[in-house]
Order: sequence, then C-alpha cells, then structure tokens
Amino acid sequence: MKTCHLYPIFGGILISTILCLTRIPSLAAERTYDCAAQENLDKPTTVEILLAKKWKDRTEEVKQSFTAADGSLKVRIKFFPFLDPPANIGIGQCVSAEQARLAIREAIRYNGKVDRLIIQDIMPHHWIKIGTTDTSELTWIPIKPEELARLTDPSLTTEQFHDLYRQLARQKEKKLPFGMGSEQRPENH
Repeated sequence: MKTCHLYPIFGGILISTILCLTRIPSLAAERTYDCAAQENLDKPTTVEILLAKKWKDRTEEVKQSFTAADGSLKVRIKFFPFLDPPANIGIGQCVSAEQARLAIREAIRYNGKVDRLIIQDIMPHHWIKIGTTDTSELTWIPIKPEELARLTDPSLTTEQFHDLYRQLARQKEKKLPFGMGSEQRPENH
C-alpha cells in the first residue's frame, strides 16, 4: 500500500498562506472609516428624500430648502408610489450636526413627522435618507418626540449629535422573523 507524501507539502502551503494573510493589515483587522481623513474631507453630503406625490410639482422648492441653508448638499428627490412615505430618517456618521438638524427639520416639513431612526451602521457615511424604503424595517428604530427634540438641540456638537443618534437608534429588542414577536435585549448591548 502506497502512502501519500504530499501531506507535508499541503500543510506547509496552508500554514504559509495563513501566516501571509495575517500580515496583511486590511485582512487581519477591520478598519474603521475616518471622516476626518484628508481624502474624506471633501466628500459632499447627499440627501435622498422620498416624498408624497403632492410635492411632484414643487421639486425645486424642496431642493432649495436644503441648498439655501447649505450649498454643499447634493439633493436627490424620489416619489413614493402610495399616499405618504415612511416617517424615518437615516444619518451617516460623517454628516455634520448642522446638516443633520436641517434634514430633520425638512423631513418634518415635507413628510409631516419623524418617528423612526435608521441604524447608523448600515448608512453610507456621507448620506442622509429621508422617508426611505430601501432599508429593512428591522433597522427602523422608533423615536419619541422628546428624544427627537434632544437630537435637534442646536448646542450639540457633531460628535455629541452622533453619539446621541447611535444611542437612540440602538435596537431595544431582538425582532424575530416572520412576525413571531420580539425579545427584550439586555441593556449592555
């Protein structure tokens, strides 16, 4: 009976591959996005707003309400095919507090209210999404009016705003699939 003498060769290749891959920084550890890095400073913030059809003839007015306050914003308008779009807002981690407060004010103005925050981890870094339907409803976290008032406090710095946003947009319960209910999440998560 012959034995295979290739095991040491394959074992050596496997060990060499593992050692090589662990030395590549991008594969060894997950990098965090740095909003203050030079290559990210000039990226404009994009506002994507989903509106009811009643605003279809007033798109320039809607764009102007954003760009008059901040000329660096890029505004994309979409229209909801039914009556009113969801009353949610998602704010990326690199959006300034001033831009975020403006977006919240305009979301209330055009969509009536904001009652859900989208978890920030799934948001593009330089984006604001208002009334969006392109994220899962499981990522829409209910927010109370008094919490929204705290979030729009003009004295908050950008860092304080995002800390509070992430705190408020944290899932408080684990939602089970297929309408099977939910479980309370422990406070330390």
